[in-house]
Amino acid sequence: MLLIDRSVWISVFRDRTGQIRQKLEAFINDRDVFLARFTQLELLQGSLNEKEWALLSTYLETQGYVELTNDSWQAAARIFYDLRRQG
Repeated sequence: MLLIDRSVWISVFRDRTGQIRQKLEAFINDRDVFLARFTQLELLQGSLNEKEWALLSTYLETQGYVELTNDSWQAAARIFYDLRRQG
């Protein structure tokens, strides 16, 4: 199972060459992909106009989501914190 962050999705959506999408598809390699609801919120907030909002909203409705608990959010924050400290 993969939980893919907003920054990855933004790179995929902005890439006009399709190379980043291809790399992501190769990385996924038949594994299940999920998003957090917070990622959904962040992506929709970044919509530039109504057309983009509608397209993105429709796409996001088809995705699988992980519903995180309070402990999950804290564990995710700890992973980020530890990795940032490692450089």
